[in-house]
Amino acid sequence: MNQDGWIPTVCYQCKAECAILARVENGVVKEVKGNPRGRGKVCVKGMAGITSLYSSERLKHPMKRVGERGSGKFERITWDEAMDIMEKKLTELRERGEAHKFTYSMFPHSVTDPKWRFVNACGGFISTGLPHCDSAKIMAHMHTFGCFPNHHIAPMYYTVPKGGLMILSGRHPFGCLDDACVPKHILDAKERGAKLIVIDPIFRTEASKADWWIPIKPGGDSALFLGVCNYLLTNDLHDKEFCDKWVREGDMDSLMAYIKDKTPEAMSRHCGVPAVDIVKLAKMVAEAPSACIDAFKSIMYGNGMDWGHAWSIFLVITGNLDVPGGQPLPQIAPMAPVEPVPPAPNVAELGYHRTSKDKDKFDHYNFFLEPTWYAAQAIKEGTLKVFFASECNPALSEMGSGEWRKAVTMKDDNGDYMLELLVVTEIMPSETMKWADLVLPDQTNFERWEMLYMPWWYNFGHCAALCQPVVEPIGEARHANRVFIDLGKRMFPEYFAFKDDVEYYDIELGGVGMSVKKLQENGGLWSTRTAGFRKYEDDGKFATPSGKIELEWKMYEDIGQQWPNPEPPLEFRRGEDEFPFILVNFRTIYLNNTGAWSQNNAQLRDPVSGLDANPCLLNPIDAKRLGLAEGDVVTMESSTGSVKIPVMLTEKIVPGCAGIIHGFGQTMGKVASRGDWVSDNELIADAGSNLDEQDMRGGEAHVATRVKLYK
Repeated sequence: MNQDGWIPTVCYQCKAECAILARVENGVVKEVKGNPRGRGKVCVKGMAGITSLYSSERLKHPMKRVGERGSGKFERITWDEAMDIMEKKLTELRERGEAHKFTYSMFPHSVTDPKWRFVNACGGFISTGLPHCDSAKIMAHMHTFGCFPNHHIAPMYYTVPKGGLMILSGRHPFGCLDDACVPKHILDAKERGAKLIVIDPIFRTEASKADWWIPIKPGGDSALFLGVCNYLLTNDLHDKEFCDKWVREGDMDSLMAYIKDKTPEAMSRHCGVPAVDIVKLAKMVAEAPSACIDAFKSIMYGNGMDWGHAWSIFLVITGNLDVPGGQPLPQIAPMAPVEPVPPAPNVAELGYHRTSKDKDKFDHYNFFLEPTWYAAQAIKEGTLKVFFASECNPALSEMGSGEWRKAVTMKDDNGDYMLELLVVTEIMPSETMKWADLVLPDQTNFERWEMLYMPWWYNFGHCAALCQPVVEPIGEARHANRVFIDLGKRMFPEYFAFKDDVEYYDIELGGVGMSVKKLQENGGLWSTRTAGFRKYEDDGKFATPSGKIELEWKMYEDIGQQWPNPEPPLEFRRGEDEFPFILVNFRTIYLNNTGAWSQNNAQLRDPVSGLDANPCLLNPIDAKRLGLAEGDVVTMESSTGSVKIPVMLTEKIVPGCAGIIHGFGQTMGKVASRGDWVSDNELIADAGSNLDEQDMRGGEAHVATRVKLYK
């Protein structure tokens, strides 16, 4: 690997995974920029990827725990020793008939991610962070349209026409986990005459660029858009032709009966937006040539399934489905299968939530992965015995994360840990590795091979993107994909007969007439060069059981949840007198949530070039009432936890809310542990032991709470 110059690869400083170019000189990465073939932008996180690559805190060798879990004490071992430990425990688990008690928490980069293949071959399951921020949206769109949604970015902003509406509801594309070219595309659309509407309890960069900022009570999105839908339907302002052709027979009549009392006046009481503004928004939608909504992943809340359902209804009745400026219905590239394909176990029968004491409460759970937030309970109940984690940090990212840390240290009557093996692959020190039995040094995006094809990148016209090594790896770092391909060759040779990860990707790319070499020659991307619109017209149907759009979710009729609930999340309706503030936990462009590779990135945590503070944002009106001044250190207390935090006064947050950034609180690593900043998840109740507050259909966990503040 002696190539110098600009080399195409993929960024992995966040889940947007933008196509980038890396400039290499004498085997050293000197600079990164956006790949013009992938719309050519890179954000501050992407530029800071070089800092992660060459950080003095890179994990360079496999390590084994030598103290108690939580002590953070390790000794260096060889890769062969690490592989032997994993093979021995997984073989033992399978011989006991408990393979289903193995879970790998990861973020798959394709539907055939080699790690996922290994887990299927083993008989276990994967989990991801999606039930913290996306699973409800995914299931809402699958129930309604039969389509796996583009869950990172909903609209293709470069298609929004003059006069089109771009609605951001609790979404921060100028400062979050989005493709780096999105802000420019939004501003370009505004130049064309499109309008930007921002609905948010916090006035951030997006609101400063908006034509209209609508302050809202957190969790009020469902109510707001049901009020809009009520006005459109009762005033015959909906797209009747589209609905008559594509909506399942009877659903529009049922919708009209349901929506009758969801008037702007009634919904205003739930969302805090004046009825006159709900009507104004509805009229703007009716007059616009297109309207698109983007939400989730920025402001975090717990009624995601209801909001996803209301959002889906809005898109349908306005005819903004798979049209320019509307909601795209992405497709997955038709890659060739690598035969034989290991069969996946049935998560609805053997997932740790379905073999637990609470299994009956999950009877209507439809998400296709285990609920990440139930892992702590599963450990306590003995339905989770082996846990692997890559590119995630559950010791911080789980709601009520203290409960997760407690669970992984619990022992049985013989003094053995109830969770028998905990393995972490990481680039830098993470909070989770503190409790791990094995720590495996992973590779950055500059050092590894990986093929990405999923329907969730902004420019999903990529269809496939190649992450390729541009420099030699640091130390003994190995990418997790290659680790589990090698372990698969040991344990399941029939499913891992290919040579390595590159040959695996070659076989898959054959399905579209490509290869890794051709992908390299093509600038690292393969694309049909078009996203396509109104694709349902090609087949004359949607991929739902009826072949039509299904607005009424009849699978939930027996529990009375076939239509969205306009009320705020249950945790916001409890304890208002004792805990008068709603915790608004939000994201920032400088950090990839709790990701260790950004939390321990000196450039991103620098007070000048990044962000190194996480005070509580409080409106001066509330501060005056409480007798608080700028910089005062207060106790922020919820029903399950409390933290000490300084106050920052700003009129940019709605009164009655207390805002903090999600992702701080790590104690591992010199950079991440600098400053006494706190994690929002220390205040939020453990999801697995508070099931009445969870979304037991789409799997979305509650991710916020109520708090009180005092000196």
